[in-house]
Amino acid sequence: MSVFKRKSKYGETKEYHYKFMQGGEWFYGVCEGCTTERAALAYEKKIKETAKTASEQKSVKALIDNFADQLTGGSAVPLADALDLYLKKPKKRMPGEKQLAQKISYWGDFAAWMAKVHPEIVNLRDVRRPHAEEYISLLRTSGSFLYVEAQRQKAEEAKKATGKAVEFVPQGLSPATINVRHKTVKAVFAWLAADAGIIENPFDIQFLDNQYESREAFTPEELKLIGANLNNDPFIKPIFVIGICTGLSEGDICNLRWEDIRNGWIVRKRRKTGAALDIPILPPLAAFLEEHRPTEVSEFVLPEHAAMYASNPTGVTYRVKQFLERLGIKTSRKAEGRSRSVSSKDVHSLRHTFAYLAGEYRIPLPIVQSVLGHMSPEMTKHYQAHADREAKEKYLIQLPDFLNAAPQQLPPPVEPERQELNELLARLPLSEIRKILAQVRSALPILGMDKPVE
Repeated sequence: MSVFKRKSKYGETKEYHYKFMQGGEWFYGVCEGCTTERAALAYEKKIKETAKTASEQKSVKALIDNFADQLTGGSAVPLADALDLYLKKPKKRMPGEKQLAQKISYWGDFAAWMAKVHPEIVNLRDVRRPHAEEYISLLRTSGSFLYVEAQRQKAEEAKKATGKAVEFVPQGLSPATINVRHKTVKAVFAWLAADAGIIENPFDIQFLDNQYESREAFTPEELKLIGANLNNDPFIKPIFVIGICTGLSEGDICNLRWEDIRNGWIVRKRRKTGAALDIPILPPLAAFLEEHRPTEVSEFVLPEHAAMYASNPTGVTYRVKQFLERLGIKTSRKAEGRSRSVSSKDVHSLRHTFAYLAGEYRIPLPIVQSVLGHMSPEMTKHYQAHADREAKEKYLIQLPDFLNAAPQQLPPPVEPERQELNELLARLPLSEIRKILAQVRSALPILGMDKPVE
């Protein structure tokens, strides 16, 4: 009999017990609340059905996992080992220190969330689409898991200390930050698909619209105000001089090396994208560099800035913002759907200012894109083919020293007909040009132009 009462020193137990085998495994326990054999048999039947279903599901999962392994040639990869395996994969570009730290942080947040919310999931291939959707939903509504947990813990400690409930208000993340985190986790699954026997990437979920936090360009009035106060802050001055003359990013400014400066040009690769940069050094920057040639050996143009950026990148931004705020220039604004203000003017604004001024002085788009290093759109690559050194130097030299001197006059607008004529003349042989000149000169009196063109 599969249900029975156990014997003890006090006689038989009051409740019945069950014992049966399912799928090669013994199941036994107490038929809770069952004091009659009939009730115990009914209880056992339910347990058997549950055990059978679990055994079938286990068998199906094992079959699916085995099929995935056979199909991809992979095997189980623990979540705890996934990031290390991903980072060892040979890629087109090695991530910089900052990007590497971000990847570790973003994956760590996801792994910590899985361990807390879904501890039964141990291997990478056991993560399913609902898990991914649940995590992305958390990022979009509340922020990163570790941040949310830290804030809740603080709220609980404050409640214990004061006896008052402290409301947790999630600050949220920007769409761009959410997408970066999403892409990072998705990339780990994509790169390890064959290793882990993953047939479908659970994070193949639509990204948010790219609503990047837009920085504002500095106005001419703000540039004059900044220029008039740069000498009061020797740390800030080189950032603005280099930034306004080159359009370099904060990281590229702080890590600019003397070896990057070659015969009047800055030749280096962007830290963020690896795009090659070839930028002519304008007179204001040339004068600054000559004045600040190192008296002691240092590979960096700005050793203090390079050291701070390496140990505390946000410290550079903080000091720039403090400088701007002292001048009365607002550096942040409220963003819709965000509980805290977002940055609107900082070091990155110099790139926007460079682009704005270049557009105002009619520097062609391919030249501007080539200098700024925007390589992502396919169209930009075609434009950049025309941005050679001679063209860059010709156009960029028009930019005035906005931080000190008065702006130059804007060049006259291009007349397409005159430009077309000049291009045609450039291709004609000299003998034909002489004939055309003779005809034009003979027509001048008729046109009322008394003085012929020599």
